[in-house]
Amino acid sequence: MEEYQLKGKVILTGKIKVKTGLAIGGSKTSLDIGGVDNPVIKDSKGIPYIPGSTIKGKLRSLLEQNYYPLRTEDKNDGNGFFDPKMVIHNFEDDTVDDIIKIFGAPEVNEPGRGIFRDSFLDEAFFEENKDLFFKNLELDYTEDKIENTVDRISARANPRHLERVPVEAQFDFEIILDLFSEKDKELIEVLFQGLKLLEDDYLGGSGSRGSGKISFEEIKMILRDNNYYTHEKAETFLAENFNLKDVENKDWFVNVYNKISL
Repeated sequence: MEEYQLKGKVILTGKIKVKTGLAIGGSKTSLDIGGVDNPVIKDSKGIPYIPGSTIKGKLRSLLEQNYYPLRTEDKNDGNGFFDPKMVIHNFEDDTVDDIIKIFGAPEVNEPGRGIFRDSFLDEAFFEENKDLFFKNLELDYTEDKIENTVDRISARANPRHLERVPVEAQFDFEIILDLFSEKDKELIEVLFQGLKLLEDDYLGGSGSRGSGKISFEEIKMILRDNNYYTHEKAETFLAENFNLKDVENKDWFVNVYNKISL
């Protein structure tokens, strides 16, 4: 097994802005007559949040579908297969691609680089803009969206209630990428590909019915190498206050890479 020593961490922070209602399912602890059928996940204070596992899983899924054909067997052409047992893209041999390097995989003797924090609601923004964006909410932090399924034969309607985080809400996100070598900095570009794919897809449930469109805004990226943690060096600002529209060409990444010295 190759030896790995942590050289530093790239820390990505910013805002997840809700563009259409966001429905990331939680669990019901009680049965309320006429209540919401599909509640969103909330923290111990009853405030909606986005689990890090939701962000990680969606990014991985989108990157895998973008990089590889959807199939369940390996045809020995270097494109691997989607393993139904592990529910991830995999390879029959010992191949470790960029996706596995970021997200990890069972039975791979190599550390995953990505850490995906839970994203919590920006409560200050929510309260400051309550009268502007959120004054007509049925619930404290969410909306109650009523949907119907219609029986094709009898035309009988079957209404259901879907709880969603409203448009304009913001969440604070943080993604950390561990660097074990200079080459690992190239994984930053792969991670941004995933973020761009997610902006053009959806987060949470009911995406095909309009929910879950988000954008990443006010992004900041810093480097903390090993000397930062021994108080010998300050953190390095790699890029500040940008969005994914700013990340359009290789020159942007080259500029970032040139600031990373391990």
